[in-house]
Amino acid sequence: MFGKTLTAFCATLFSATLLTACGESIDKTAYEANDQNCTPDHIKSLPDSPDREGLMEKCMTRGSYQKSDAKTW
Repeated sequence: MFGKTLTAFCATLFSATLLTACGESIDKTAYEANDQNCTPDHIKSLPDSPDREGLMEKCMTRGSYQKSDAKTW
């Protein structure tokens, strides 16, 4: 009984790993903030994800955001 359960568990684990590895690979260059990727059409073409939200934030603050100096009161 234990042998069958262990075999079934290992087969399930192997299948899940194989399917995950064969999933759609994400092109990380599509999420870099540059002139080409910060166009509204490109951002709309990306799937809704935290990476897309991060790209939008980077595009909105690109070039204009400057970290303020630390205050020493």
